[in-house]
Amino acid sequence: MDSARHDRLRLLVAVPFTPRVDAPHGGRVIAQFLLELSTRHRVALVYLRRKGTETIDASLAERCELVEEVEPSSILSGDGPWQRRLRVLVSPLSGLPSPIRASYDRRLGEALGRVAQSWRPDVIQLELEALAHRAQAIRPLARAVILVCHEPGLEAARELARTSEGRRRWAHRLDAWVWRRYWKKHLPNFDAVVVFTDDDRRALAAAADGIRVDTIPLGIEIPEQPLDPRGSDSTIAYVGGYQHLPNADAAIRLMRSIAPRVREHVPSLRVSIVGAAPTAEMRLAASAQDDVTGAVPSVVPYVNDAAVVVLPIRLGGGMRVKLLEALAAGKAIVASPRAAAGIAVNPGVELELAETDDEFVDTVVALLRDDARRVALAENARAWAVEHLGWSETVRSYEDLYRLLLSSDA
Repeated sequence: MDSARHDRLRLLVAVPFTPRVDAPHGGRVIAQFLLELSTRHRVALVYLRRKGTETIDASLAERCELVEEVEPSSILSGDGPWQRRLRVLVSPLSGLPSPIRASYDRRLGEALGRVAQSWRPDVIQLELEALAHRAQAIRPLARAVILVCHEPGLEAARELARTSEGRRRWAHRLDAWVWRRYWKKHLPNFDAVVVFTDDDRRALAAAADGIRVDTIPLGIEIPEQPLDPRGSDSTIAYVGGYQHLPNADAAIRLMRSIAPRVREHVPSLRVSIVGAAPTAEMRLAASAQDDVTGAVPSVVPYVNDAAVVVLPIRLGGGMRVKLLEALAAGKAIVASPRAAAGIAVNPGVELELAETDDEFVDTVVALLRDDARRVALAENARAWAVEHLGWSETVRSYEDLYRLLLSSDA
Protein backbone atom coordinates (compact mmCIF):
# COMPACT_ATOMS: atom_id res chain seq x y z
CA MET A 1 0.00 0.00 0.00
CA ASP A 2 1.46 3.41 -0.97
CA SER A 3 1.98 6.02 1.75
CA ALA A 4 -0.62 8.44 0.33
CA ARG A 5 -3.30 5.76 0.49
CA HIS A 6 -2.12 4.70 3.96
CA ASP A 7 -2.44 8.33 5.19
CA ARG A 8 -6.08 8.64 4.12
CA LEU A 9 -8.21 9.59 7.14
CA ARG A 10 -11.81 8.68 7.86
CA LEU A 11 -13.65 12.02 8.08
CA LEU A 12 -17.34 12.34 8.98
CA VAL A 13 -18.83 15.74 8.11
CA ALA A 14 -22.29 16.87 9.27
CA VAL A 15 -24.13 19.78 7.63
CA PRO A 16 -27.56 21.24 8.59
CA PHE A 17 -28.56 21.83 4.94
CA THR A 18 -27.85 20.40 1.49
CA PRO A 19 -24.31 21.02 0.19
CA ARG A 20 -24.53 21.47 -3.58
CA VAL A 21 -22.19 23.15 -6.04
CA ASP A 22 -25.15 25.19 -7.37
CA ALA A 23 -26.52 26.08 -3.91
CA PRO A 24 -26.34 29.62 -2.55
CA HIS A 25 -23.42 30.77 -0.45
CA GLY A 26 -22.50 28.34 2.36
CA GLY A 27 -24.04 25.31 0.66
CA ARG A 28 -21.85 25.90 -2.38
CA VAL A 29 -18.53 26.36 -0.58
CA ILE A 30 -19.11 23.33 1.66
CA ALA A 31 -19.80 21.21 -1.44
CA GLN A 32 -16.60 22.48 -3.04
CA PHE A 33 -14.65 21.76 0.16
CA LEU A 34 -16.03 18.22 0.36
CA LEU A 35 -15.20 17.52 -3.28
CA GLU A 36 -11.57 18.51 -2.67
CA LEU A 37 -11.39 16.72 0.67
CA SER A 38 -12.75 13.48 -0.81
CA THR A 39 -9.92 13.32 -3.35
CA ARG A 40 -7.48 12.91 -0.44
CA HIS A 41 -9.44 11.13 2.30
CA ARG A 42 -12.37 8.82 2.99
CA VAL A 43 -15.39 11.04 3.61
CA ALA A 44 -18.81 10.28 5.05
CA LEU A 45 -21.55 12.93 4.94
CA VAL A 46 -24.69 13.41 7.04
CA TYR A 47 -26.90 16.33 6.02
CA LEU A 48 -30.37 17.79 6.51
CA ARG A 49 -32.39 18.12 3.32
CA ARG A 50 -34.89 20.89 3.88
CA LYS A 51 -38.31 20.93 2.26
CA GLY A 52 -38.24 22.16 -1.33
CA THR A 53 -34.50 21.60 -1.79
CA GLU A 54 -32.70 19.08 -3.94
CA THR A 55 -30.49 16.22 -2.87
CA ILE A 56 -26.70 16.51 -3.11
CA ASP A 57 -24.90 16.51 -6.47
CA ALA A 58 -24.27 13.11 -8.04
CA SER A 59 -20.56 13.92 -8.28
CA LEU A 60 -20.35 14.55 -4.53
CA ALA A 61 -22.41 11.45 -3.70
CA GLU A 62 -20.03 9.34 -5.80
CA ARG A 63 -16.96 10.77 -4.07
CA CYS A 64 -18.26 10.16 -0.54
CA GLU A 65 -17.88 6.68 0.94
CA LEU A 66 -21.18 7.04 2.82
CA VAL A 67 -24.03 9.57 2.58
CA GLU A 68 -27.03 9.84 4.92
CA GLU A 69 -29.78 12.30 4.03
CA VAL A 70 -32.19 13.40 6.77
CA GLU A 71 -35.60 15.01 6.20
CA PRO A 72 -36.59 17.68 8.74
CA SER A 73 -39.15 16.99 11.42
CA SER A 74 -39.25 20.32 13.30
CA ILE A 75 -42.02 22.84 12.58
CA LEU A 76 -39.61 25.55 13.71
CA SER A 77 -37.18 24.97 10.83
CA GLY A 78 -39.12 27.14 8.36
CA ASP A 79 -38.54 30.83 7.69
CA GLY A 80 -42.02 32.29 8.01
CA PRO A 81 -42.58 35.34 10.27
CA TRP A 82 -44.48 33.34 12.92
CA GLN A 83 -41.74 30.70 12.98
CA ARG A 84 -39.03 33.32 13.52
CA ARG A 85 -41.01 34.88 16.40
CA LEU A 86 -41.68 31.50 17.96
CA ARG A 87 -37.98 30.58 17.81
CA VAL A 88 -37.13 33.75 19.77
CA LEU A 89 -39.74 32.91 22.40
CA VAL A 90 -38.72 29.27 22.89
CA SER A 91 -34.93 29.78 22.70
CA PRO A 92 -34.47 30.38 26.48
CA LEU A 93 -36.45 27.22 27.23
CA SER A 94 -34.68 25.04 24.67
CA GLY A 95 -31.21 26.45 25.36
CA LEU A 96 -30.76 26.97 21.59
CA PRO A 97 -30.24 30.46 20.14
CA SER A 98 -32.95 31.30 17.59
CA PRO A 99 -30.65 31.01 14.50
CA ILE A 100 -29.67 27.52 15.68
CA ARG A 101 -33.27 26.63 16.46
CA ALA A 102 -33.99 27.29 12.75
CA SER A 103 -31.48 24.57 11.77
CA TYR A 104 -32.01 22.22 14.68
CA ASP A 105 -33.53 18.85 13.98
CA ARG A 106 -33.58 15.86 16.29
CA ARG A 107 -33.34 13.41 13.40
CA LEU A 108 -30.12 14.98 12.14
CA GLY A 109 -28.45 14.55 15.53
CA GLU A 110 -29.66 10.96 15.77
CA ALA A 111 -28.38 10.15 12.27
CA LEU A 112 -25.00 11.69 13.09
CA GLY A 113 -24.65 9.48 16.17
CA ARG A 114 -25.78 6.38 14.30
CA VAL A 115 -23.35 6.89 11.41
CA ALA A 116 -20.47 7.75 13.74
CA GLN A 117 -21.05 4.59 15.77
CA SER A 118 -21.13 2.30 12.74
CA TRP A 119 -18.51 3.99 10.51
CA ARG A 120 -16.01 4.88 13.25
CA PRO A 121 -14.37 8.02 11.83
CA ASP A 122 -11.02 9.40 12.89
CA VAL A 123 -12.46 12.94 12.89
CA ILE A 124 -16.00 14.28 13.12
CA GLN A 125 -16.40 17.78 11.68
CA LEU A 126 -19.60 19.73 12.41
CA GLU A 127 -20.28 22.54 9.95
CA LEU A 128 -22.02 25.47 11.63
CA GLU A 129 -23.06 25.82 15.23
CA ALA A 130 -26.44 24.13 14.74
CA LEU A 131 -24.93 20.77 15.72
CA ALA A 132 -22.61 21.93 18.51
CA HIS A 133 -24.96 20.54 21.16
CA ARG A 134 -24.28 17.01 19.80
CA ALA A 135 -20.55 17.12 20.57
CA GLN A 136 -20.76 15.57 24.03
CA ALA A 137 -22.72 12.56 22.74
CA ILE A 138 -20.38 11.87 19.81
CA ARG A 139 -17.02 12.50 21.52
CA PRO A 140 -16.50 8.81 22.36
CA LEU A 141 -17.15 7.88 18.69
CA ALA A 142 -14.12 9.63 17.11
CA ARG A 143 -10.57 10.49 18.04
CA ALA A 144 -11.18 14.21 17.39
CA VAL A 145 -14.29 16.40 17.11
CA ILE A 146 -14.12 19.78 15.35
CA LEU A 147 -16.64 22.62 15.00
CA VAL A 148 -16.46 24.95 11.98
CA CYS A 149 -17.99 28.26 13.08
CA HIS A 150 -19.04 30.18 9.96
CA GLU A 151 -20.04 33.28 11.93
CA PRO A 152 -19.74 33.71 15.72
CA GLY A 153 -23.37 33.95 16.77
CA LEU A 154 -22.79 35.62 20.13
CA GLU A 155 -20.95 38.56 18.62
CA ALA A 156 -23.54 38.85 15.84
CA ALA A 157 -26.40 38.94 18.38
CA ARG A 158 -24.64 41.62 20.42
CA GLU A 159 -24.03 43.71 17.33
CA LEU A 160 -27.62 43.39 16.13
CA ALA A 161 -28.83 44.40 19.60
CA ARG A 162 -26.69 47.56 19.39
CA THR A 163 -28.02 48.50 15.95
CA SER A 164 -31.71 47.55 16.36
CA GLU A 165 -34.61 49.25 18.09
CA GLY A 166 -37.76 48.29 19.96
CA ARG A 167 -38.76 44.62 20.05
CA ARG A 168 -35.93 43.60 17.72
CA ARG A 169 -33.35 44.97 20.15
CA TRP A 170 -34.82 42.98 23.03
CA ALA A 171 -35.02 39.85 20.87
CA HIS A 172 -31.32 40.14 19.97
CA ARG A 173 -30.38 40.80 23.61
CA LEU A 174 -32.25 37.67 24.59
CA ASP A 175 -30.45 35.73 21.88
CA ALA A 176 -27.07 37.02 23.09
CA TRP A 177 -27.89 35.74 26.60
CA VAL A 178 -28.83 32.33 25.21
CA TRP A 179 -25.67 32.27 23.04
CA ARG A 180 -23.45 32.82 26.10
CA ARG A 181 -25.04 29.88 27.88
CA TYR A 182 -24.89 27.73 24.72
CA TRP A 183 -21.17 28.30 24.20
CA LYS A 184 -20.33 27.79 27.88
CA LYS A 185 -22.12 24.45 27.86
CA HIS A 186 -21.01 23.02 24.50
CA LEU A 187 -17.64 24.48 23.42
CA PRO A 188 -15.64 22.48 26.02
CA ASN A 189 -16.74 19.29 24.24
CA PHE A 190 -14.70 20.12 21.11
CA ASP A 191 -11.04 19.44 20.48
CA ALA A 192 -10.84 22.50 18.22
CA VAL A 193 -12.98 25.20 16.65
CA VAL A 194 -12.26 26.60 13.17
CA VAL A 195 -13.18 30.14 12.14
CA PHE A 196 -12.53 31.97 8.88
CA THR A 197 -11.04 35.29 10.07
CA ASP A 198 -8.78 36.49 12.87
CA ASP A 199 -11.52 38.90 13.99
CA ASP A 200 -13.82 35.91 14.48
CA ARG A 201 -11.08 34.03 16.31
CA ARG A 202 -10.69 36.90 18.76
CA ALA A 203 -14.47 37.17 19.20
CA LEU A 204 -14.83 33.45 19.90
CA ALA A 205 -11.72 33.08 22.06
CA ALA A 206 -13.39 34.92 24.95
CA ALA A 207 -16.18 32.33 25.01
CA ALA A 208 -13.97 29.34 24.15
CA ASP A 209 -12.28 29.33 27.59
CA GLY A 210 -9.04 27.66 26.52
CA ILE A 211 -10.42 25.57 23.63
CA ARG A 212 -8.16 25.62 20.58
CA VAL A 213 -9.46 28.11 17.96
CA ASP A 214 -7.78 28.09 14.52
CA THR A 215 -8.24 30.51 11.63
CA ILE A 216 -8.56 28.73 8.28
CA PRO A 217 -9.87 31.00 5.51
CA LEU A 218 -12.37 29.74 2.97
CA GLY A 219 -11.33 28.74 -0.51
CA ILE A 220 -13.41 29.10 -3.64
CA GLU A 221 -13.64 27.30 -6.95
CA ILE A 222 -11.99 29.43 -9.65
CA PRO A 223 -14.05 29.59 -12.88
CA GLU A 224 -12.13 28.72 -16.02
CA GLN A 225 -12.87 32.08 -17.61
CA PRO A 226 -13.40 35.48 -15.97
CA LEU A 227 -16.54 37.53 -16.51
CA ASP A 228 -16.66 40.83 -18.39
CA PRO A 229 -14.17 43.09 -16.53
CA ARG A 230 -15.83 46.26 -17.83
CA GLY A 231 -19.51 45.51 -17.39
CA SER A 232 -22.26 47.97 -18.17
CA ASP A 233 -21.32 51.60 -17.60
CA SER A 234 -24.29 52.33 -15.35
CA THR A 235 -25.06 49.12 -13.43
CA ILE A 236 -23.90 48.06 -9.99
CA ALA A 237 -24.82 44.84 -8.17
CA TYR A 238 -25.12 43.31 -4.72
CA VAL A 239 -25.59 39.55 -4.26
CA GLY A 240 -26.76 37.84 -1.07
CA GLY A 241 -29.27 35.70 0.76
CA TYR A 242 -31.51 38.15 2.59
CA GLN A 243 -32.78 35.91 5.37
CA HIS A 244 -29.32 36.78 6.76
CA LEU A 245 -29.80 40.19 8.42
CA PRO A 246 -26.37 41.66 7.55
CA ASN A 247 -27.14 41.13 3.84
CA ALA A 248 -30.57 42.76 4.08
CA ASP A 249 -29.03 45.69 5.97
CA ALA A 250 -26.34 46.17 3.31
CA ALA A 251 -28.88 46.02 0.47
CA ILE A 252 -31.11 48.62 2.14
CA ARG A 253 -28.10 50.85 2.80
CA LEU A 254 -27.10 50.60 -0.85
CA MET A 255 -30.57 51.50 -2.15
CA ARG A 256 -31.43 54.21 0.39
CA SER A 257 -28.15 55.91 1.26
CA ILE A 258 -25.63 55.26 -1.51
CA ALA A 259 -27.37 54.80 -4.88
CA PRO A 260 -29.48 58.01 -4.73
CA ARG A 261 -26.33 60.07 -4.23
CA VAL A 262 -24.49 58.21 -7.00
CA ARG A 263 -27.40 59.12 -9.30
CA GLU A 264 -26.69 62.80 -8.70
CA HIS A 265 -23.58 62.16 -10.83
CA VAL A 266 -24.74 59.15 -12.91
CA PRO A 267 -28.50 59.61 -13.43
CA SER A 268 -28.86 56.40 -15.45
CA LEU A 269 -27.52 54.20 -12.59
CA ARG A 270 -29.30 50.88 -12.17
CA VAL A 271 -28.89 48.69 -9.09
CA SER A 272 -29.32 44.91 -9.15
CA ILE A 273 -30.09 43.40 -5.74
CA VAL A 274 -29.78 39.70 -6.45
CA GLY A 275 -30.67 36.74 -4.25
CA ALA A 276 -33.33 34.83 -2.38
CA ALA A 277 -35.70 35.98 0.37
CA PRO A 278 -35.65 39.79 -0.01
CA THR A 279 -37.41 41.42 2.93
CA ALA A 280 -40.47 43.67 2.80
CA GLU A 281 -38.26 46.57 3.93
CA MET A 282 -35.92 45.93 1.00
CA ARG A 283 -38.78 46.07 -1.49
CA LEU A 284 -40.01 49.33 0.06
CA ALA A 285 -36.49 50.79 -0.23
CA ALA A 286 -36.23 49.99 -3.95
CA SER A 287 -36.71 52.80 -6.45
CA ALA A 288 -37.85 52.36 -10.05
CA GLN A 289 -34.17 51.98 -11.00
CA ASP A 290 -33.49 49.24 -8.44
CA ASP A 291 -34.15 45.63 -9.42
CA VAL A 292 -34.77 43.36 -6.42
CA THR A 293 -34.73 40.03 -8.22
CA GLY A 294 -35.50 37.45 -5.55
CA ALA A 295 -34.13 33.95 -6.17
CA VAL A 296 -32.63 33.49 -9.64
CA PRO A 297 -31.36 30.36 -11.47
CA SER A 298 -27.88 31.90 -11.64
CA VAL A 299 -26.35 35.13 -10.38
CA VAL A 300 -23.72 35.06 -13.15
CA PRO A 301 -25.62 37.19 -15.72
CA TYR A 302 -26.20 39.92 -13.13
CA VAL A 303 -22.60 39.94 -11.93
CA ASN A 304 -21.32 39.84 -15.53
CA ASP A 305 -23.44 42.89 -16.43
CA ALA A 306 -22.36 44.93 -13.41
CA ALA A 307 -19.70 47.57 -13.84
CA VAL A 308 -19.01 47.39 -10.09
CA VAL A 309 -19.91 44.89 -7.38
CA VAL A 310 -20.70 47.00 -4.30
CA LEU A 311 -20.63 45.45 -0.80
CA PRO A 312 -21.50 48.05 1.89
CA ILE A 313 -21.67 45.45 4.68
CA ARG A 314 -21.50 46.79 8.22
CA LEU A 315 -22.79 43.88 10.32
CA GLY A 316 -21.85 40.24 10.88
CA GLY A 317 -18.71 38.14 10.77
CA GLY A 318 -17.19 35.31 8.77
CA MET A 319 -15.90 35.53 5.21
CA ARG A 320 -18.13 36.76 2.40
CA VAL A 321 -18.58 34.18 -0.33
CA LYS A 322 -19.99 36.89 -2.59
CA LEU A 323 -16.68 38.76 -2.38
CA LEU A 324 -14.57 35.67 -3.01
CA GLU A 325 -16.65 34.85 -6.07
CA ALA A 326 -16.48 38.42 -7.40
CA LEU A 327 -12.68 38.34 -7.07
CA ALA A 328 -12.50 34.97 -8.83
CA ALA A 329 -14.85 36.21 -11.57
CA GLY A 330 -12.62 39.20 -12.22
CA LYS A 331 -14.92 42.12 -11.35
CA ALA A 332 -14.27 45.61 -10.04
CA ILE A 333 -15.31 45.66 -6.37
CA VAL A 334 -15.97 48.33 -3.77
CA ALA A 335 -16.27 46.74 -0.33
CA SER A 336 -16.36 47.73 3.30
CA PRO A 337 -13.53 46.51 5.54
CA ARG A 338 -16.11 44.25 7.21
CA ALA A 339 -16.97 42.67 3.85
CA ALA A 340 -13.27 42.07 3.12
CA ALA A 341 -12.43 40.55 6.52
CA GLY A 342 -10.11 37.57 6.30
CA ILE A 343 -8.97 38.33 2.74
CA ALA A 344 -5.39 39.57 2.36
CA VAL A 345 -5.96 41.72 -0.71
CA ASN A 346 -4.23 45.02 -1.40
CA PRO A 347 -6.68 47.96 -1.31
CA GLY A 348 -6.44 50.01 -4.46
CA VAL A 349 -4.92 47.07 -6.35
CA GLU A 350 -7.36 44.13 -6.28
CA LEU A 351 -10.36 46.05 -4.92
CA GLU A 352 -11.34 49.39 -3.43
CA LEU A 353 -12.25 49.75 0.24
CA ALA A 354 -14.86 52.21 1.51
CA GLU A 355 -16.32 52.67 4.99
CA THR A 356 -18.66 55.67 5.05
CA ASP A 357 -21.49 56.44 2.63
CA ASP A 358 -19.42 59.36 1.29
CA GLU A 359 -16.51 57.03 0.54
CA PHE A 360 -18.78 54.54 -1.23
CA VAL A 361 -20.39 57.27 -3.34
CA ASP A 362 -17.10 58.87 -4.36
CA THR A 363 -15.43 55.54 -5.19
CA VAL A 364 -18.37 54.09 -7.15
CA VAL A 365 -18.79 57.30 -9.17
CA ALA A 366 -15.08 57.40 -9.98
CA LEU A 367 -15.10 53.78 -11.20
CA LEU A 368 -18.26 54.23 -13.29
CA ARG A 369 -16.54 57.10 -15.06
CA ASP A 370 -13.22 55.31 -15.61
CA ASP A 371 -13.38 52.16 -17.76
CA ALA A 372 -9.63 51.61 -17.68
CA ARG A 373 -9.51 51.73 -13.89
CA ARG A 374 -12.40 49.27 -13.62
CA VAL A 375 -10.76 46.82 -15.98
CA ALA A 376 -7.40 47.09 -14.16
CA LEU A 377 -9.05 46.35 -10.79
CA ALA A 378 -10.97 43.43 -12.28
CA GLU A 379 -7.90 41.88 -13.89
CA ASN A 380 -5.87 42.28 -10.69
CA ALA A 381 -8.71 40.70 -8.68
CA ARG A 382 -8.81 37.70 -10.98
CA ALA A 383 -5.03 37.23 -10.90
CA TRP A 384 -4.98 37.43 -7.10
CA ALA A 385 -7.85 34.94 -6.78
CA VAL A 386 -6.17 32.42 -9.08
CA GLU A 387 -3.03 32.57 -6.96
CA HIS A 388 -4.61 32.61 -3.47
CA LEU A 389 -8.21 31.35 -3.40
CA GLY A 390 -8.13 27.75 -4.65
CA TRP A 391 -9.14 24.96 -2.26
CA SER A 392 -5.79 23.15 -2.07
CA GLU A 393 -4.25 25.44 0.55
CA THR A 394 -7.42 25.45 2.65
CA VAL A 395 -7.67 21.66 2.67
CA ARG A 396 -3.98 21.36 3.57
CA SER A 397 -4.61 23.60 6.58
CA TYR A 398 -7.44 21.32 7.71
CA GLU A 399 -5.18 18.29 7.21
CA ASP A 400 -2.52 19.88 9.41
CA LEU A 401 -5.14 20.43 12.13
CA TYR A 402 -6.50 16.86 11.82
CA ARG A 403 -3.06 15.31 12.14
CA LEU A 404 -2.08 17.57 15.04
CA LEU A 405 -5.20 16.59 16.99
CA LEU A 406 -4.81 12.92 16.15
CA SER A 407 -1.13 12.89 17.12
CA SER A 408 -1.95 14.42 20.51
CA ASP A 409 -4.65 11.75 20.94
CA ALA A 410 -2.24 8.89 20.25
